[in-house]
Amino acid sequence: DRDAVNNMLLPHWMEFTAALKHFTPAINLLSDEYESYFHFDNVNVQLNHDAMLWIKEALIGKPFRKLAFNNENGEDDPAGMSVDAILYIVESSKHLRELEIRRNRIGREHVEGLCSAVRTHALVQLDLINCFEPGIGDAMLTCLLTIDGLKLEYLYMSSNNITSAVSTVLADFLATNPRLKELNLVDNRLNDSDAALIGNALRSNTTLRHLHLDGNNITNNGAET
Repeated sequence: DRDAVNNMLLPHWMEFTAALKHFTPAINLLSDEYESYFHFDNVNVQLNHDAMLWIKEALIGKPFRKLAFNNENGEDDPAGMSVDAILYIVESSKHLRELEIRRNRIGREHVEGLCSAVRTHALVQLDLINCFEPGIGDAMLTCLLTIDGLKLEYLYMSSNNITSAVSTVLADFLATNPRLKELNLVDNRLNDSDAALIGNALRSNTTLRHLHLDGNNITNNGAET
């Protein structure tokens, strides 16, 4: 069972995190042409409280420019790694420029914390895929798009139950010609009216290069606009 597996793996997690704590000098030797990143993928079902604490403590202060916490295989366990632990790591990552969280259930109580991280670290890329229940995805996107001086250039928010509730905020944001180069809102709940608002906003936008809206409730009429 899961508890037995967790207990069996604990010594290995302890060994891994102990090694990670001493990894900083090696990272600092990388030249500027190399990007330092840490991907934590598909291992959430092996983590108990002790293992998550060790990982959190090992990652605090590390000079990674990108952090990824993905739970791609978590069909039966969508909770993923503790979002509190992820935010704690993010808050301590002074060099962070890209953050990726996939299939880790993010609650409304974490929306402001994520927006604060985007603002504080001047993130240029944020990837949140399949993380939000209905209503919370709208709150997350609205919070992001109303950050003063947003530095994001790439924003991926597919499969997050995003609806027409954000279309006016989204259109107003795009019309200001922000830094955003790519926006992915695939597999959400936008419709033709939303497409029309977005289309009109893009008339004054010269920065956006890639816009992904497939998998929404947009018909040929919306596509025309």
